[in-house]
Amino acid sequence: MSIKLVIANPYAYDRAMEKAIAEAQHASESLQVVFFISSESLEVTIHEMAETGWLGAASLHNLQASMLAGYRALADDVLKRVERKAAVADNLELIIGGVVEGQSLPEYIESLLSQESIKVIIAASNVLTPKLDNLPDRVEYIIE
Repeated sequence: MSIKLVIANPYAYDRAMEKAIAEAQHASESLQVVFFISSESLEVTIHEMAETGWLGAASLHNLQASMLAGYRALADDVLKRVERKAAVADNLELIIGGVVEGQSLPEYIESLLSQESIKVIIAASNVLTPKLDNLPDRVEYIIE
């Protein structure tokens, strides 16, 4: 069973990363790591800013493009850090899958679970990521 670490929080993912590395080592399986960016979350944030008067109609598109570019750069930094941390782990095949952009985290997790031999560990936060309920045993949701 391969192990997949899905990072959905750029600031708190150490516990999930350590758990994923340990499980991959124990099972002698590869560890695949991706950073998930939810377009849905960005849209909600921007909409809330517009609703409260922080943004005018003209700046909405520019802000969304700018936020997405900044988040992609942050995601790349996070993945490089994971790569450096995992490099010292013995008996670990690390596959950095890059940045994955999708509508919502639950939809992405569903698509991963269609692959039968995979365990998914999600690094998330209460603030940035909605709590996922009723997850199967093959998914571990670590809130940091």
